[in-house]
Amino acid sequence: MHGPDGQDYRNKIQFLKIEKSQLISYQHIGDGEGDEDVDFQSDIFFESQGDGTNLTMIQVFKSKQELERVNQKYGAIEGGKQHVGNLSKYLETLQKS
Repeated sequence: MHGPDGQDYRNKIQFLKIEKSQLISYQHIGDGEGDEDVDFQSDIFFESQGDGTNLTMIQVFKSKQELERVNQKYGAIEGGKQHVGNLSKYLETLQKS
């Protein structure tokens, strides 16, 4: 993952469930280094809406403090926005093909 601070971060992701055109669910299990691995679950739901798709991303952390730590240290909220933005750009390339 390329962070908003310009640093690259190693990540380990375990995909839990993929339902084509509906859901991607994964567990972020850190990078295997250090005492403070980042551990949270993400569920991304896709729902057809008119000519587009409504996307809902839910991330569940062990505690509010953990969310705040991860957001402060790694920019988790901005990272989530970047993931969605990158997905949108990728999907646009598929539509042009």
